Amino acid sequence: MPDPYSFFRPLLAADKRWAALDWRSAGAQAAEAADLTRCFADAGVAALAKLLPVVLSIDPKWLVESESIEQFQADQAIFVVPAAALDDAQTIDVCIGLRKQGRHLALQLERAETIDTLPRAAFDYLQVDATFAREQLSAGDLNDLERSPFRKIATAVGSVHAFEWLAGKRFDLSDSRFVTILDPASGGERDLPRLQVLRLLNLVIQDADSREIEEVFRQEPRLSYNLLRLVNSVAVGAKTRINSFHQAIALLGRRQLQRWLQLLIYADQLTHGSKPNPLMQLAAQRGRQLELLAAALGPGSAAAEAAEAAFMTGIFSLLDILLKMPMSEILRDLPLPSDVEAALALRQGQLGTLLAVVLAGETGDFAQAQALLASLEIGPAAHAAAQVGAFYWAARINSER
Repeated sequence: MPDPYSFFRPLLAADKRWAALDWRSAGAQAAEAADLTRCFADAGVAALAKLLPVVLSIDPKWLVESESIEQFQADQAIFVVPAAALDDAQTIDVCIGLRKQGRHLALQLERAETIDTLPRAAFDYLQVDATFAREQLSAGDLNDLERSPFRKIATAVGSVHAFEWLAGKRFDLSDSRFVTILDPASGGERDLPRLQVLRLLNLVIQDADSREIEEVFRQEPRLSYNLLRLVNSVAVGAKTRINSFHQAIALLGRRQLQRWLQLLIYADQLTHGSKPNPLMQLAAQRGRQLELLAAALGPGSAAAEAAEAAFMTGIFSLLDILLKMPMSEILRDLPLPSDVEAALALRQGQLGTLLAVVLAGETGDFAQAQALLASLEIGPAAHAAAQVGAFYWAARINSER
């Protein structure tokens, strides 16, 4: 059988920073241990997992296949076993042995009455559905969980309110899908500082004179701060520290600088970028992933232009969430290439299909993502490598060297 497609999604710590990656596979059945360990090696997951450990839901039979478990260093993975494992004494014994070796194991919690009897020697994490935690667990149950030695992972977190509630209950990791959902309670006012960045980006897209662009930064020092913070992050890898907009143009070039201005839209203009920004990192990840997937379609005379268009499509795909505006209205104000506009507005064209792949993977519609990838003739290995490369790059955004 062919290898399954893998899908990754960031998990957030209580302060909203990326702290781990949820790793899922397409198909109704869980992937075999050999499939995922091969992906771990071939797609470069090992390097990524040193930055962001992976959370893997596994069949308990994996636990006795030591050659698969041993592919992961102890802090690179958290293995999640189903709640039914509690009824299997042999599985619990194996978990206890692995915990003694420093491995991280999580149990899916499905019943409140089991909290007091959980074998602490077998697990150091609990995985809990967010709705179950909020609606089925009593105040006493939640207090017991807070006092327990187990770290907690929340799944299916559907809103900012739910995330904040879970953070208040000392959940250590939370699903991040709420980041891409527009919160009606947040109001509909436009973010004027970011609209200023959009106008600045207009100048860059239209290849305006550098002095005209530089003047905008002189008038908006916070923009300058955030731009320099971004272009000096380890994700850029410039050998020389960049200290001015003029130097940024000289060292990066207008094309690369345009990329960072695209990403600057998501920077927090009011707090000088000091807080974790999961939306900015997700936009960066989408942009880089689409760029790498476009490259997987094959080289060509227009490969560089296709890569730029793919990157731009991914970066801009979250503007409606950021600006709380319909995408159609945003696109009227940006002079984008026609293929990028068609992808963002209608999911049309090759770029639109690539964006649909990414969105389906993020929302858990793995069957749709798999079908679209097959239509593009992008195999599981190339898809996994694109995701891993994109997450590795985006995870280092705003990380100082």
